[in-house]
Amino acid sequence: MELLTNILFSLFLLVVTIWAFKKNFKLYFIFGLIIYQAFTVIPSLVYIETGNKIISEQGRYGYFVGSVFYFGLFYLLSLLFIYLTFNTLKKVRLRTFYFTYNGKNIEMYVLLVLVIIVLSILLINAYLSPSPLFDSHVNRFTYWKMARFPILNKLFGNTAMFIPFALGILFLRYKKLSVLLLAIYYVYNFYIGQKFSPIVNGTFSFLLPLVIHYDTKTFFKFIFNKKTMVLGFILAIVVYNVIYNKYEKTHPFAVIKIYNPNEAMFYRIFGLQAHLFWGATERYVYQEVPHTWNISSLAYGMHEMMKEFAVGGEKFANISARIGFNFTNAYPSILLMVFPPLLAYFIHIFIIIFILTLSGWILIRLVENKSYILSLFAFQFFLWTIYALTMGYFYKLIFGIIFNTLILIMAVYFEKKKLYE
Repeated sequence: MELLTNILFSLFLLVVTIWAFKKNFKLYFIFGLIIYQAFTVIPSLVYIETGNKIISEQGRYGYFVGSVFYFGLFYLLSLLFIYLTFNTLKKVRLRTFYFTYNGKNIEMYVLLVLVIIVLSILLINAYLSPSPLFDSHVNRFTYWKMARFPILNKLFGNTAMFIPFALGILFLRYKKLSVLLLAIYYVYNFYIGQKFSPIVNGTFSFLLPLVIHYDTKTFFKFIFNKKTMVLGFILAIVVYNVIYNKYEKTHPFAVIKIYNPNEAMFYRIFGLQAHLFWGATERYVYQEVPHTWNISSLAYGMHEMMKEFAVGGEKFANISARIGFNFTNAYPSILLMVFPPLLAYFIHIFIIIFILTLSGWILIRLVENKSYILSLFAFQFFLWTIYALTMGYFYKLIFGIIFNTLILIMAVYFEKKKLYE
């Protein structure tokens, strides 16, 4: 009966999501990574709550605690308030600027040069550095510490996710070149040990400007054609083989006697994707353990959650922080650890309206205004916002909030300047 309840509620969430995409495809695609999170977390929660499923990273077995319902409510509130906020802002203009030369917008050229230079630097660094693909002493967590130029991690980020977004913009003018550079970007990430996330996030980032620029029918024609379907299939095969070979060598779940790579992949997807949310629900809602009320823990929520739930506790969390290893989906789990459910939902609504949706709205307006350089910064901060709202690292929100505030101040200035010219 408990399993049936979870399955029926999950199907209800699926139906609501399909309806939302039919209602406004562009809007919900832009927040697609939040929806993607939900569709990785919910099946995992159903799996954990079937019982007799060990959570290797917590060292205990799951059971039914109603976590699917509690997470589903967070998800439904996200969908609802993203729509309501955008509906409120749809008639608001955002005046910005773009770089020109002799009266012509040159931001496409600047982006092209920037992408080629940055990608070339990263490829040179990768060539001069040990690769996780060929050196057993290196993995994706230690690559940058052992890289020839580790400072590039601070300059461009772990996976340089702004590159596929910039390529999505460049695709509007340089189609073949953009696709070629995107393929090189994927190969680069494989080479430095990044397997799955850069493919999902990178593809999303590349498609985002296209969704904003094209109408829905044109976008679907671009996505669903023979070439893209074949390329997608080939990419899926490559990703599968890379992960299979890695798991065959490392046996990451040998501690729970899973040795077959296919079983390991299945367990990674369903057994671990949502275990932090299940743990927070089980402890602070189902067992009614007092909430921490420690607001400062939101800054590094993932670290706090790992101290609370990981086998090895604080010691394990500190070691993991040093090597860059994390669990996943510490948000909205961290809210249930710090606050009672009702307050957690109200805080979530505030974040969705004033931080997440506002960031997405500014990004869309900048792309529409052809302020591509500014949109590159807006995208990076938008991505950090999503990262904060999946991994629980609220300190990442600060930079985006500052940027959004400056953009809004600038827009008001340009609006007044126009009015009083």
